Amino acid sequence: MFGAHDVAELERTIQLAIAPAFLLIGIFSALNVLAGRLARLIDQERAIRNGLSPAPPGERRRLAEPTCHVHRAIACGVLAAMALCTLIVRSFGGVFLGLAVAWVLAGLLIGAMLLLAVALAFFLTEVRVAPHHLPLTGDEG
Repeated sequence: MFGAHDVAELERTIQLAIAPAFLLIGIFSALNVLAGRLARLIDQERAIRNGLSPAPPGERRRLAEPTCHVHRAIACGVLAAMALCTLIVRSFGGVFLGLAVAWVLAGLLIGAMLLLAVALAFFLTEVRVAPHHLPLTGDEG
């Protein structure tokens, strides 16, 4: 059975797991935004392909660049979320099995943060590329 020390260690582990859990919520929110942007790009490409939206020549090819950036951002965000999930599982496993997992947990957290930073860089790149595909020149009308 669990002793008082085990319960205290479990409480401490739960407290430490809360921060990565909140970070997961933030990543999932970012993934939701990215999925929305990807859906809009796909809808735009389909409209052009089906002749429902006028587009300059090569527009479908130009849409591929921001789409690629969004895909990469989503992939990095999902990998960051997976690293955080692994971190949470390993932290509890380390407590229950009595293993020293501090270095593994630190590595997973660093990896998750690097992946999140790369995902945000791809998102920033997509945001910077997107205006080049919009008719904001004022030539209309």
